[in-house]
Amino acid sequence: MRAAKPLAQVDTVVMGQPSSLQSDYRSNYGSMPGDEFPAAVYGTVVLAFVWMMLAAWLAFGGTRGTDLDLAVATVLCTAFLGIPIILSWTARNRLQGTYQNSKQFLESRVRIATGTVSGTEAWLQVALIPIALAFAATLIGGAFTLTS
Repeated sequence: MRAAKPLAQVDTVVMGQPSSLQSDYRSNYGSMPGDEFPAAVYGTVVLAFVWMMLAAWLAFGGTRGTDLDLAVATVLCTAFLGIPIILSWTARNRLQGTYQNSKQFLESRVRIATGTVSGTEAWLQVALIPIALAFAATLIGGAFTLTS
C-alpha cells in the first residue's frame, strides 16, 4: 500500500492536470489525434484492409457455409475502420488540425518512442502489417481457388 504524499509535496493542479505533467505528457493536448501522419498513410491502411476483404469474398464467397462468416468479418472490419474515421471527422470540427503534405512527410523526420525515423520508414512501419495481410489473403484465396 502506498503512503499519501505530505501536503508540502503535493503537485499543484492547473486545468485538471498536475503542473509537473503539463509539458511532458499532454504536449499534444487540444490538437487533432492522428495528425502526425498525412491522410494518405491512413488511406493506405484502409485500402489494404479493403483489398483483404475483397480477396476473401472473391475466393471464399459463394462456397457453402462461408457467406455468413464473411459477412460477420466484413461487419467487424467496417466497424474497426469506421469508428476511428467517424471519430476523426467529429474531432476535426472541435480541434485544431494541420494539413500535412505527403511529400513533405516523406522527407521529414518522425519522432517515435525510441528516437526518430524518416517519414518513409514511419509510413512503411504503419502500412507493413495491413499490406502483408492483404497479400496473405490473396495468396491463401488463390491457393484455395486453384485446389478446389
